[in-house]
Amino acid sequence: MNQRSGFPTIVQYFFGILHFLVPVVGISLNLYVLKKLRSIAKLNVFRFETSSALPLWAMSICDSICLMAQFAQASFHVFVKFRGDRITAKNAQTAALFCKIDLYLIHSSTAFSVWCWLVLSVLRYIAVFHPFKYRTIWRQPRDALVVLASLSCILELWIPILVSYNPQYLSCYENTDVNSAMSQTAHMLDILLSYVVPAFIRILLDGIVLCYCYRPNVVEIPVMERRCAISAPSGLPAAAELTEKSPMSIILSLTRQPILYRRPEVCKRKHSMIKRSLIISAVNLCCNLPSHALRALWTLDGGEQLIPEKYLLVLEGISQLLYFGQFTCNAFYLSTTIYETSTIPMRPCVIRPNASAGNVLRTPSGKQRIAEDIEELI
Repeated sequence: MNQRSGFPTIVQYFFGILHFLVPVVGISLNLYVLKKLRSIAKLNVFRFETSSALPLWAMSICDSICLMAQFAQASFHVFVKFRGDRITAKNAQTAALFCKIDLYLIHSSTAFSVWCWLVLSVLRYIAVFHPFKYRTIWRQPRDALVVLASLSCILELWIPILVSYNPQYLSCYENTDVNSAMSQTAHMLDILLSYVVPAFIRILLDGIVLCYCYRPNVVEIPVMERRCAISAPSGLPAAAELTEKSPMSIILSLTRQPILYRRPEVCKRKHSMIKRSLIISAVNLCCNLPSHALRALWTLDGGEQLIPEKYLLVLEGISQLLYFGQFTCNAFYLSTTIYETSTIPMRPCVIRPNASAGNVLRTPSGKQRIAEDIEELI
């Protein structure tokens, strides 16, 4: 949030107000999401830690940290603007320390949030293409989040080295004493690792899931039935020899042909959930794109030559609002959709001792059936 001369006063005040408003709304929504996720965790801690709820929880915390850091930065710029020339050398050192910590929190939490989105895409891919593996996930999501959080914190350590406070502009700026080649390398590597790489993988995985789930004439067996290897086509009696076997023998001997019958409303609901989750993922990527594109232009010293200054300043304000607005968008999405069904406990299959494969009982409630259909997508 650099203050530059020549920036129109009205536009400056408009973006200044939004820099306060967006974090407040986003933090409020994220606190609501965390409260709901906490209540869900109390119902089933194991499913909370082994499903998409855990990365959603981590992402909400990171988004809240980033928004609070942005609110602190906006307040800081208002403070130094009114203080003006009264800032002493000691205060300048304090301001420099604030800039280092604040921008480090913004960049590291943002990078980790982006990688959390990738974890969600991976879980969605596994749920669709490897449902058995998805059902046997244990500590993998938690371990992955710990590794990604550690890497995000380590990879952003260059920020405290480069960032300082500039009394001339009354803002956080890069230290001019640092070698420009090192600065450019740090910026480009940060853009590559915190946006380009995870964005490419997310687009690839989500595109595969989207193409698969919208293929015509493909109907999937529900997850719980696949888990128990119940695969006899609906309406067809099981083999005669199966009726004489024990329940465990029935489970182990059934083939794995797809069930052809499925309620149309379930398929419609499933496709709707996939479409909604992929749209919000695309919106998240688009909100990140302008900020990283402008940052790359400035890093390569080409921004001011390609775009006139008056337009460049407006684009900078818009890109920053989109950059921080994505966290509010994330919170709105989480507060209205997938977290409610990510950890609902489900009943196991029930097999009568003398029942055939076609008479397997499974009697979850309506909400549990919805959860089963949705959970494999997120």
